[in-house]
Amino acid sequence: MARDKAYQEAEQRIEKARQEGAIELNLSNIELTEIPEAIASLTGLQQLNLDNNQLSELPEAIASLTGLQQLNLDNNQLSELPEAIASLTGLQQLNLDNNQLSELPEAIASLTGLQQLYLGNNQLSELPEAIASLTGLQRLDLDNNQLSELPEAIASLTGLQQLNLNNNQLSELPEAIASLTGLQQLNLNNNQLSELPEAIASLTGLQLLNLGNNQLSELPEAIASLTGLQLLNLGNNQLSELPEAIASLTGLQRLDLGNNQLSELPEAIASLTGLQELYLNNNQLSELPEAIASLTGLQRLYLGDNPLNPDLAAAYEQGTEAVFQYLRAKAEAQVTLNEAKLILIGEGEVGKSCLLGALRGDEWVDGRPTTHGIEIKPVIVTAPDSGTEISLNAWDFGGQRVYRPTHQLFFSAPAVYLVVWKPREGPQQGFVKEWITLIKNREPEAKVLVVATHGGPGQRQPDIDRQEILDQFGKDTVIDFFHIDSKPNQDTTHCTGLAELKDTIARVAASLPEMGRSVPAKWQRVRETLQTSDKAYLPYDDVIAICAEQGIDEEQAELFLRISHTLGHFIHYHYDPTLRDIVILKPDWLAKAISFVLDDEMTRKRNGLVEFQHLGQLWSHPPFAGEEGYPSQLHPIFLRLMERFDLSYKVVLDRSETSNTSLIAQLVPDTRPEPLPNWGEQAEAGDRQQIQICRIVDSRGQFAVAEGLFYQLIVRLHKYSLGRTNYENSIHWQRGLMLDNDYNGRALLEYGSTDVKITVRAAYPERFLSYLTQEIKWLVENFWEGLRCNVMVPCIAPCSMNAPGTGLFEVQKLIESKKKNRDEYPCPISGCGEWQNIDRLLNNAPTAQPPSQEIGIEQFRYIVKDELNVIRKDLVMYDRLDQARFQVLSQEQRTILSQVDQQFAELMQMLTDEAKDGPRLFSFQPIDPKFFDRPKWISAKFQLTLWCEHARQPLPALNPNDNKKGVYELDLPREWFTKAIPYLRILTGTLSLVLPVAGSATKLILDDTTYKAIEEQLDLGQKSIESTLKGSDMALAGKSKSDASFLEGDAIRAQGSILRELHALLKEKDPSFGGLVRVQNKRREFLWVHPQFVGEY
Repeated sequence: MARDKAYQEAEQRIEKARQEGAIELNLSNIELTEIPEAIASLTGLQQLNLDNNQLSELPEAIASLTGLQQLNLDNNQLSELPEAIASLTGLQQLNLDNNQLSELPEAIASLTGLQQLYLGNNQLSELPEAIASLTGLQRLDLDNNQLSELPEAIASLTGLQQLNLNNNQLSELPEAIASLTGLQQLNLNNNQLSELPEAIASLTGLQLLNLGNNQLSELPEAIASLTGLQLLNLGNNQLSELPEAIASLTGLQRLDLGNNQLSELPEAIASLTGLQELYLNNNQLSELPEAIASLTGLQRLYLGDNPLNPDLAAAYEQGTEAVFQYLRAKAEAQVTLNEAKLILIGEGEVGKSCLLGALRGDEWVDGRPTTHGIEIKPVIVTAPDSGTEISLNAWDFGGQRVYRPTHQLFFSAPAVYLVVWKPREGPQQGFVKEWITLIKNREPEAKVLVVATHGGPGQRQPDIDRQEILDQFGKDTVIDFFHIDSKPNQDTTHCTGLAELKDTIARVAASLPEMGRSVPAKWQRVRETLQTSDKAYLPYDDVIAICAEQGIDEEQAELFLRISHTLGHFIHYHYDPTLRDIVILKPDWLAKAISFVLDDEMTRKRNGLVEFQHLGQLWSHPPFAGEEGYPSQLHPIFLRLMERFDLSYKVVLDRSETSNTSLIAQLVPDTRPEPLPNWGEQAEAGDRQQIQICRIVDSRGQFAVAEGLFYQLIVRLHKYSLGRTNYENSIHWQRGLMLDNDYNGRALLEYGSTDVKITVRAAYPERFLSYLTQEIKWLVENFWEGLRCNVMVPCIAPCSMNAPGTGLFEVQKLIESKKKNRDEYPCPISGCGEWQNIDRLLNNAPTAQPPSQEIGIEQFRYIVKDELNVIRKDLVMYDRLDQARFQVLSQEQRTILSQVDQQFAELMQMLTDEAKDGPRLFSFQPIDPKFFDRPKWISAKFQLTLWCEHARQPLPALNPNDNKKGVYELDLPREWFTKAIPYLRILTGTLSLVLPVAGSATKLILDDTTYKAIEEQLDLGQKSIESTLKGSDMALAGKSKSDASFLEGDAIRAQGSILRELHALLKEKDPSFGGLVRVQNKRREFLWVHPQFVGEY
């Protein structure tokens, strides 16, 4: 029996220890259920490890171990301690974590020499008075128990340095806590505390105070006494303000205020001069005090999920330094903005342009021409309550259906929307509900006024079901209904209903949360200069000169342009070779140019294919009367902007010639080609098929349509098109496309009424399927902020209706059910009573976790290393330009490459936020050859080499003529290196995996000499990690393979501060990071790439 073997093994170890006179005995992890009585013979024993067994009690024989100093009983099944424990008077460390103790015996009072007592993860509901005898206790761990109060006896523990009480039921702290004057760490996370006692002021030696996940609504002034505090966690409470006393915490390095109810921060925050990390996420902040910019040591600022004013939000998207620059500019001088957009939409020829003219007070024009694209004109209104003058930029959108996907690009807050319709044609013909839906899907907080036009005497009166619209969209969205005649009455010279409409527009605009926000004064002066310019664009250098006139240097000017671009004021792509030298001042100018292409008969007949020469003709000589042409030097810029807006991409018709043909995705064929090439009923031999469905729903969970989704997908995913080297091979239509990702397989995407079905066939379909699902989900939920994308999987056999694949299960609900220990989930199809196995369903919903999450990255690397080298040699042999070069690989080889890709993708996702401020990929090696002879090193010199995050190669390999660029010599302290080990381990392991095939996608396969040199550096980096662990007391060194997910998953994401410290060191050496360029991918994630790959983004 397992017990007998364990007992015998224990007896053998005890006998061996007795014979050798050992002072340590390890009986851990042997499934021991009973301790042999022979243990009593080890009277000289000082350390006994019994953790990770199945002990339910301790024998009286334990009393003989009077010399014992350390006793580890972690992770057993003990429900009580024997009185015999009283004999262990020399005990210094007692670990009883993870047992079933419901109380402590009075005998505990005898352990007067105890310094560390671990009682976490038990069932203790109270502490005995006997605890008062443990006056030498330095650490007391009571996490994860059921304590509702602390006894007064706690006051006797005057030597206590660390007290852990996380995850209990404490509703208050006793005054006795004041006696713990030596306390350095106090952890009270996840209790029920609603206030802190004044006694907290006595804990003047406190360095760490963790009060997260409580019910605190205010902080006492007594907090000012904790001047030695370095870390203060107040996250997940109910704080609505911070006291001025916070100013006293000048040594604070990390302050967590996330998930509270703060609407503003006090100026006192500027006194926290040592602050390195400030967490303010999930509050009600719209502004920050300019004083925060004085916190020069602040490396990271978390502001996510706050209602930030648009300018501050745009600065935050660019990183912490951008926020500081913005706040410093505001600190110099600021102005209040009372401006917003007024957006007029509706079907064609319903009177939008006439209505705009009336709002502006323009003279009536008979036979006003149709709007092509967008017209922008100013409208001034006065808020009826305050008398404040509000400046509105009115956007008049052409109503033709073909314009809808393009127009959505320009919907943005703050704005008031007018949905305009013509009563004589009825609300159905005016598509009133459809237009409101389009707005709400894109901007869920939008404010809409429904306006009926052409309403003079004798005209048909409005016939619209107001209540139905209010019920469907809510009164918070649809504010009111109006009936307007834009043509002035001949007798009164007034427009019927116009005054009431204008007053309501002003009132709604004044109520927008962004109204009245303050911005840097000099930035606003530049913005006004540019907006009032009669030019549609300016050279970049001219804009910089205008900024200089207002005292803005080039660095801040670049930030101003990036923020203005994000807010839609101007268009400027600072890293795009075609666009970086020009700033588009009038977005409507671009929209009009696009409309000429969408309306072109020849381009429509060719299903969206158009040569650059023909585009030039359209833009030089517009096909509509009264429209002016555009100079030829702007035509390449228009084309590049269309690509940037996911409207078009260049296609390859002849590989031997430079492409000058583009595809306008919106104009692709509307029917699916039959039959689909290379797509049979079943996957090919060696491939597996997996399916996921992206179901698009609105905020109420109702099916919804993302207008123009597939046009964007065709452009965004064109690098995987079957026709990427020959357009004739492309397979796409208005509701579907086929993709090929080399060894990652082939995919078919089809758009039903509200669902996107993704089918992937590959040796390892999880990788490509996961990528495509994430891409669609991100696009839906970020472009259409009022929609969400639920990921579904189809049902499987057995099916009671004999139609497997018909029922769809939401993956998130399956996961939630699994967490509740449910094994099955009912089919949602009416009439089907089948309960499906959750695990089997989730097998078709790959989380695409890299293999390292299961077995550890080092083990995975060991398994596949030889095969990766074989793959590398094979790829070098084949024509690097041949799209089919991966087809020679076996199923196993393609599976390995897909898994390696997934490992790299996981690494890049771990620290996306930190990529705002610096690169994430680097290799390293100790410089001193004697490094490995010094396992207890304190500080050491390392050579650190930056890598390109696109090519997955080190910079010296990409800069053969300057191989020192991006290579640095750094003095790294052991403390930093040790803390960074979780990230360094997965970083080094992942780079070792991608290295053999790193150049396969970019056609830059490394030569053998370069490859071996990089491989050696990665090996030395890995050895330095292991060497440091061996010379360390870190718990990390003892982690088992089952802890791989801890080492290489969530723990990595907590290491952002480590990476930011490295960024700071590198910036001192080289602010340019070796010439790496920060770009953004389609998901607006930052990457650092070599200049030759900037064009890919």
